[in-house]
Amino acid sequence: MQLKENAVTRLATVTGIDAKTVASTELYVVPTGKTLVVSHVVIRCTSFTSGGKSTQAIASFGGNSAAYDDYLNSVTYTIAAASVAITDSLLDAAVPVYAAAASFRVVIETGSDATTETWAVDLFGYLV
Repeated sequence: MQLKENAVTRLATVTGIDAKTVASTELYVVPTGKTLVVSHVVIRCTSFTSGGKSTQAIASFGGNSAAYDDYLNSVTYTIAAASVAITDSLLDAAVPVYAAAASFRVVIETGSDATTETWAVDLFGYLV
């Protein structure tokens, strides 16, 4: 049994996210009868080859369909090596609460120009 209520826990891990490609990737769907409060996300770079990288990936996180940017909006993530982890969250701000069936996603808005940049994203939060 996985602990997913009454504690901040890792709710999902999604691997293989290409930070070079503008795209939306689903991280978690809120279960029936529950609401989701996200505490933070962790971006882990699992594969990286610089290739003279000059453009950083810009990404948003959220559950508001279409834009998916109501949790973190248009954040630049500077990654210069594999095995780097970045934790990001909302501090001292109103945190959205996501209803049952909401899809929480990461959207790469601007792709990195590294030769290779692949992310794994861990989603942390709790269900009410």
